[in-house]
Amino acid sequence: MPKIPIRNLGQVGIVTDTNSYNLPINAFSSGVNVRFDDGKIKRAPVLRKVKDSLGFTPRFVFGLIPSTGFDSVVMVSDDYQIKEYQSGTVTDRSGSISGSTSPLPFTGTTLSNVFYINREDRVPVYRLANGTNFADLPNWDSTHRTKSLRSYKDFLIALNTTEGTTNFPTRVRFSDITTVNNVPSSWDATDTTKSAGFNDISELKTEIMDGGTLGSNFIIYSRDQVHLMEFVGGTFIFNFRRLFTDAGIINTNSFVEVEGKHYVFGADDIYVHDGTTKQSISDQRVKNFIYSGLNSANADRCFVQHNPSLNEIYFCYQSGDSLVAFPNAGRCNRAAVYNYRSDTFSFYDLPNVSSGTIANVDTIETYATATGLTYDLTGGSYYDQEDSFNRHTLMVGEDATADGITSDKLYAIDLSDEGSVAFQIDTEATKPALVERTGIDLDETGSDLSGYKVITAMYPQADTTNTANTELSVSFGAADLPRNTPTYATSTNFDVAVDTKIDSRSAGRYLSYKVEVTDNKDFSFSGYDLDITITGSR
Repeated sequence: MPKIPIRNLGQVGIVTDTNSYNLPINAFSSGVNVRFDDGKIKRAPVLRKVKDSLGFTPRFVFGLIPSTGFDSVVMVSDDYQIKEYQSGTVTDRSGSISGSTSPLPFTGTTLSNVFYINREDRVPVYRLANGTNFADLPNWDSTHRTKSLRSYKDFLIALNTTEGTTNFPTRVRFSDITTVNNVPSSWDATDTTKSAGFNDISELKTEIMDGGTLGSNFIIYSRDQVHLMEFVGGTFIFNFRRLFTDAGIINTNSFVEVEGKHYVFGADDIYVHDGTTKQSISDQRVKNFIYSGLNSANADRCFVQHNPSLNEIYFCYQSGDSLVAFPNAGRCNRAAVYNYRSDTFSFYDLPNVSSGTIANVDTIETYATATGLTYDLTGGSYYDQEDSFNRHTLMVGEDATADGITSDKLYAIDLSDEGSVAFQIDTEATKPALVERTGIDLDETGSDLSGYKVITAMYPQADTTNTANTELSVSFGAADLPRNTPTYATSTNFDVAVDTKIDSRSAGRYLSYKVEVTDNKDFSFSGYDLDITITGSR
């Protein structure tokens, strides 16, 4: 039969939950460390080592934006050590703060040039914009605790509070109106001269887990319901109403606001909503793969992070799926990655990370300071060096010696050859790219399912900007039954700078192929032609 053209390989992405023989021919049945963008398969971003050997185990990270200069990156440990990274230096900012060691999640927020950190087992802490060390939040009752502390308009919002010895799991407590460069003057709901107060959402059946702004409103998430809080002013100040009773959130820090919508990591689905309607983005695509691999006992490690430069949202969790590269991780080792421009899913390996944020970091290197850097592992250009105020997605992770991670680190997520962060690729944390398609039955071309198909050649449309290595590894396989694992032939190195085709003799009723890239180069793979011979029926 004539050559079969397959194009637009970045259109569908990875779909794990549908039988592969029912997928569109340009979809993929599995893969890791690839992304789908601009109609192409591309390498996932790499992890660059901003700072290693931090001297403590980071659990939470938050970017602080100063009035001038580079952002600073605040990191907090399980035992409530607070350290600040800025321009290559890590400084202790704990002051007199102490806390017991706990794996409970932190929250962070800013309001009126004041930064706040909270964990539900102690009093929240704060720092003014021009301050140095953090301190316990004044005007807060020392016997009160809250699961999450967030900002909304001119108020601080405490969600799921414990007051003295009594827990109020569905309580929303709000501060007095806050002025610039000041903390709230009161949380006392009985003081009629103040705007502080609280509301218990009696409709909720499970505890409040978190909440955050969405446009002009504030969304409150329990484990299985979603409510809306809106500012109305006057005597009541806020109004509360129910949004959804069939959705919730899996953990604190498990939503992001992007383009007027919340993307939410739910307890049994990943969905998006605009405060009125919601829609699953994982169902019938990757939902079963995610939740069957997710370690539910460690759901309190899940978090969600936005990467605006790549139009990606990372739903991060601890997984035991078959492709995991860091199987001994105690924190997150997998990200289900949703590209909201191309409406595609992929999966990335995470090196035992706990939290993410967005900040710029001083990446300017000179010959004197660039100790150990090599051109092939360092991102950015001379222009990027001059314009290093671009903000990047950052994550913190702890050592995992059993998986080859030798220290606690602050990472930057960046493209490899086309990146803009002038730190070296962390080869401990960055894993190879793989994309696979099984179950190709060619019914789109009118081929009979009983036909015995032989791949004789593939003509890939692939490229790379890397000049040191221009090869991709391609393997072909086949199976006679859709339930069978394909048998693959020896892989072939395809040099995009020289080669035009890959020869093959793989044969069967259901064809397969996979592309692997073991080095860290950026590449693109947009389409191919297949030479197929049908020799008979089986």
